[in-house]
Amino acid sequence: MELEANEATVEPIYVIGDSHALPYRNLMFRESWTGSWASVHAKYVSGLTAHDFFEPSSGDFHPAVIEFLEFEGLVRNGKATHLSSDEVDFSIHRASGKAVTPPLLLFTMGCIDVRGAILPVLRDTHDFVPNFETELPLLDRPLIPWDVIDSMIRQRVDPMIAGLQQLMNAGFNRLYVQLVVPPTRDEARAKQLQGYETPVSIRTKLVMAFNRYLENECKRIGVKTISLWPSLTEGGYLRPDLEVDGVHVPPKAAKWFVEALIEDAVNCQWFAINHVRYEMFYRMACGLEPFGFPSSSTA
Repeated sequence: MELEANEATVEPIYVIGDSHALPYRNLMFRESWTGSWASVHAKYVSGLTAHDFFEPSSGDFHPAVIEFLEFEGLVRNGKATHLSSDEVDFSIHRASGKAVTPPLLLFTMGCIDVRGAILPVLRDTHDFVPNFETELPLLDRPLIPWDVIDSMIRQRVDPMIAGLQQLMNAGFNRLYVQLVVPPTRDEARAKQLQGYETPVSIRTKLVMAFNRYLENECKRIGVKTISLWPSLTEGGYLRPDLEVDGVHVPPKAAKWFVEALIEDAVNCQWFAINHVRYEMFYRMACGLEPFGFPSSSTA
């Protein structure tokens, strides 16, 4: 793809997560909102879960998270580079020809938590009633109390929320989370992947419950979420044309998520203003503790 000189403005978007980050690889397109090119820098971390994203007791992120931020130049010497007062970082930004703004970061996690940690409680023998209305059927089988399902969801999601809060506190104020995509409606494929049967209504309802809590918690701390559930589903379940391998959605859906992210970012441009940087310098001038980047086990 050859870019004309006046078309060379490229907006980087950074994606890190489980295998749902894979469809974002090598994604580059001309987005319609600003006319710029969107270029996605994606990192797949094998086995990454919401639960393992961050360890609240120690303040450590999953090592691959920090490694990715450092590799992409978003963190250097333990500090967010868009907040840095180091002349080297100023030189890097001048050379790039771009303003110093907080990066757009998108995280994809949660699918493994649902399929690997919570779904085995239900398997093909139980159902549950969520704390929200749904048109999905309630099957004739014993019920797992909602409190049990809710507790398991919270246990998996809360560490991720704590990590996102740490990133927000460190000045990364343009964070996005892709909610878990609808599960496959192919029952045979689902059984092959899981090793047991679970009706699609139960699997879908569980993802909806997980996403609902994740979305509410993200909203509480100021992190944006991207769902696109209506665009991905038909009759309450994953659209047949979006089936790939029983787990993922195709790259065209990844483009939809990026377009939704850009639309939100364009409509919230005040977050692109590096006001956190000015606040940091104000804190330093007043003798207050400046922002620091959260620790990692690789630091």
